[in-house]
Amino acid sequence: MSILETEQQRLIDRFHAQKPIRSWSMIVSIFGDCVAPRGAELWMGNITEIMQMVGVNSGVVRTAMSRLANDGWLERTRIGRNSFYRLTKMGRETFDQATPRIYARGPTKGNGSWITAILSEVEGRAERREHLTDQGFGVIAPNVLIKPNIGQQLPKSSDKIVFMQSTAPPERAVQLARQAWNLESLQQGYHEFIENYSGLQALLECGARAPIAPETALIIRIILIHDLRRLVLRDPELPLQALPDEWAGSVARELAAGIYNTLRDHGEIWLDSNAKNAEGTLPPPEPAFFERFQAL
Repeated sequence: MSILETEQQRLIDRFHAQKPIRSWSMIVSIFGDCVAPRGAELWMGNITEIMQMVGVNSGVVRTAMSRLANDGWLERTRIGRNSFYRLTKMGRETFDQATPRIYARGPTKGNGSWITAILSEVEGRAERREHLTDQGFGVIAPNVLIKPNIGQQLPKSSDKIVFMQSTAPPERAVQLARQAWNLESLQQGYHEFIENYSGLQALLECGARAPIAPETALIIRIILIHDLRRLVLRDPELPLQALPDEWAGSVARELAAGIYNTLRDHGEIWLDSNAKNAEGTLPPPEPAFFERFQAL
């Protein structure tokens, strides 16, 4: 077993040590990283094979695929005895929104302005509040939520939600951020990510003393993005002036970028040779795929 294969097994063991394992979430990571850029459809046999390389058996995979289909992420097409799964419109839109956040590089370009959402009706408030927090808003009062404005357009107000743009001095921004989000927990998560992947980065920087096998590169790349995705999608992407000192998020992103850029093309070799959709071989990745983790 090569040094990188040993590292791959360590990451797989760490994935299985998490309880519950959430195999469906790993499949989401596979579709986001490998399938969405190549037409968004994959043969069930490939999904099973990749998950078996992660140590998840076919029965668990079938259950996870059924859940993702029932939840509206995927839709199935049968051709003879073969099944192919494609991202639904909802799934593709969700991936399109998440991808720029997951594969961003460098600190957030915040300008110190905020979007404030005020929930004006009590009835249905909990559902609207949950919908806004899923979009990155943080709660500072039962009917008031905030989100950093990173160049996006102010949402349209309604009789149920009023949106406003505001600014805050740095000291107030820090106070608002700590009130609205659990930054300590997120900071700890980033520190654990850095600790978990720093050794892998060192191996890759020294060449790991052996060629990188395509299947090894693919599995490590998928697990890397799976671990990063779970952190980044919890990150409110606050401007620097609202973050604690020595924020680990930027360090974690740079670490992920270096590893991903080293493994990316090796993993694509496996997909080129093995992955199929209903029409045959997967198409090449769309141009935006090659912009992932590029320097600003």
